[in-house]
Amino acid sequence: MSAVTEDVVDSASIAAASTKRKSLWLIAIKNPNVIVGGAILLIMLTIAALAPFLGTVDPTRIDPAARNKKPGTEITMRLDDGQTVKRVALFGTDSLGRDVYSRVIYGTRVSLAVGVAVAIISVAIGTVIGLISGYVRWLDGIIMRIMDGLMAIPG
Repeated sequence: MSAVTEDVVDSASIAAASTKRKSLWLIAIKNPNVIVGGAILLIMLTIAALAPFLGTVDPTRIDPAARNKKPGTEITMRLDDGQTVKRVALFGTDSLGRDVYSRVIYGTRVSLAVGVAVAIISVAIGTVIGLISGYVRWLDGIIMRIMDGLMAIPG
């Protein structure tokens, strides 16, 4: 007959691991920088997701009659189908008559996309450089000196 074996799991190590995870989360939640940064990111993501509903008009629509209007000005706008609509330009209009508020709202999408793309590209380049540096030992010192030189340049 075969002997039955049981894996003995140390319950103390499981409890320690779970409390460590909880404590890291609690530390992050108690940090005001994390709260403020998370709130700003959440607001930007919400604005980007709801841009079609929050924007008053098409951000690329040019209205020569509404050029350089002050914030809060009521503007009469002629639509493509011939109807006229009154709207308030919350942030005013630019020199081409485009609604600045709509451009800002839709601009959050572009800003977030650029930020995510730059982060992904940076991680990819850093990973490739790190793999090359770790695999080719003699190249490690050269890459380290190049990085030191780049880090010495301010800004």
